[in-house]
Amino acid sequence: MFYWLTKLSFRTLAAALLLSMAFWSCESESPPATFYPIDSLVRAQVLHLTGIRATLFKEALLGGSTDTIQYTPEDTVAWMKELEIFSKLNEINKPVNKGSYEVSDGLIDPESNLTVKAFTSLRELPVVYLKVYYQGRITKPRKIEALYDEENLLYESSRILSMHFQQIDNKTVLTSWSVKGGQDMIFGDSVAFYIRGKILVD
Repeated sequence: MFYWLTKLSFRTLAAALLLSMAFWSCESESPPATFYPIDSLVRAQVLHLTGIRATLFKEALLGGSTDTIQYTPEDTVAWMKELEIFSKLNEINKPVNKGSYEVSDGLIDPESNLTVKAFTSLRELPVVYLKVYYQGRITKPRKIEALYDEENLLYESSRILSMHFQQIDNKTVLTSWSVKGGQDMIFGDSVAFYIRGKILVD
């Protein structure tokens, strides 16, 4: 029995190690972002939040129902699953989209003292716009907002994605996020939803 448990633990550890190596490999092999390195930012947050054992409080509103959960994602896979929707924004950096966005920098956010860099699509694309709110340097974002549209044979969906950051110990740390939108089923009713997550650090 002890041998079996030890063997299982070894296999689990080996699998986790291989997954971690693959995670880092994908990160190191990623080509430079055409517009904004949203994928690298998400990966960095996944690694950091896993490392500090951050807790996630999540609230979901679907139709008239509300559900909440609070737990500590156990590894990078769990955190990546939570933030997966934001990785979809990396579509903006596809080489085929290089000339498909208008870029405006130095914009002033009327609701804060932050500067905004906006990427706005010039044709029909999943990432309709992406805005980076920052103070001082864009490498230290305070907020990222995007409109993401998705359509297939079963449904049409439009979502406003938002991520909020703080500088903690001179590191950009995700502190909250939200996804708000609606989904129109081809053969059914429309559904409105709102999901927000708050990250709790001890």
